[in-house]
Amino acid sequence: MREAPNATLKHITVTLTGGNWTKLIDTNVQRTYLMIQNNADSHQIEVGFGTNTTAPTSGFVIDGATSNHKTHEVTFQFNVAPINAVWAKAEDIHDHPLHVVYDD
Repeated sequence: MREAPNATLKHITVTLTGGNWTKLIDTNVQRTYLMIQNNADSHQIEVGFGTNTTAPTSGFVIDGATSNHKTHEVTFQFNVAPINAVWAKAEDIHDHPLHVVYDD
């Protein structure tokens, strides 16, 4: 049996600023795992895929943490991570921390 190579997971906290698209991670065709967690703020975020230099025009929504939400409701996990650059923006105008775990 052939063993698969080990992956090293990285964790970063990215601050989304003022409702603008912020690049979370760059394009990488070898990436196999990506998890985004929006548990540090109650506001929703939007996540989209673009290039290293061009933000997306739309994305999908991840709820923010409130007293009624469990952790899994504010987390999105990719089984096969996108090869495009990953971008996010807050649905409000104040700074908003976001947790990102990925392999590179």
